[in-house]
Amino acid sequence: MMLAIRILAISVGFVALAVACGDCGTGDGFDLMVRSSIGGITSDEGPGSPVDIATPVTVGRKSVARAMLLSAVLPGLGQMYAGGRRGYAVGGTMAAVDVLSAWLYFDNNRKGDDKKADYQSFARDHYKRDRFEAYVRDTIVALSPDPVFEFCTDPGSYDSSKCWVSIHNVFPLSDRDDAAYYEQIGDEYRYVFGWDDWYSNRTPNHADVWIDWDPYTALPAGIPTTSINRETYRGMKSEADDFFGKADRYAWVMVIGRVVSMIDAAILVKLRNRDLAAIGDNPRLIFKAGLNGGPNFRVGLKLRF
Repeated sequence: MMLAIRILAISVGFVALAVACGDCGTGDGFDLMVRSSIGGITSDEGPGSPVDIATPVTVGRKSVARAMLLSAVLPGLGQMYAGGRRGYAVGGTMAAVDVLSAWLYFDNNRKGDDKKADYQSFARDHYKRDRFEAYVRDTIVALSPDPVFEFCTDPGSYDSSKCWVSIHNVFPLSDRDDAAYYEQIGDEYRYVFGWDDWYSNRTPNHADVWIDWDPYTALPAGIPTTSINRETYRGMKSEADDFFGKADRYAWVMVIGRVVSMIDAAILVKLRNRDLAAIGDNPRLIFKAGLNGGPNFRVGLKLRF
């Protein structure tokens, strides 16, 4: 998330620069020179002879909608479409950041998937649901006086199906195919009994601590809450989550980059079209004279971005 905020701040800086510096970049900046020969007067033509004007030069305006659409496809394309030194510099930077972010997104997702396959395989080898359920049924439920388990312990109301429903209500362990299953066996202490290296007989009088246990509270004092295999599993899962977290951050970089690029491209196009409109009202002309069998005049239209 911090990386996304930093990229957003840099991109917003580009937008602010584009707004504040709409007319800067002159001097030796990028010049679009559109020249048109407007006529030649030879020595045979008198000073009163008419001047033939060539086809007028026109410079088309850019579309704001097209610039924003291009930036939505790939950040930076809208800036390149707008043109100008700033457009190409900013556009190239944004495009490079987006391509790099996309590569890092897919790379971290791939690594996360590999680590996920590893920790799930480890869980299948070392966590047994039957082991977990056997301990709950034979020890916890058998010793707990809580009425929630009356269908398991009371001879007068014993019901096998209702017993398992009550157990599931207290220990709602998901099916192994569910993502929640892999979260529960690593994150919640009450499912520790299913790990193959967790042994209750390591705790003296472990059965007695369940006698007064409230099923909706933490495990009783003295009951081990973890094992070596559980901690190994948690470390493997943490590595996978780290890769997925990085992938999510790069995904945000791509999303934010597109939004910022669309706004910036629209600003650049509007500035460019504004300059063209000003030139149309008061064009800056550059006259050059030379001898080519007679005076020869050229007019140049000079646009600066």
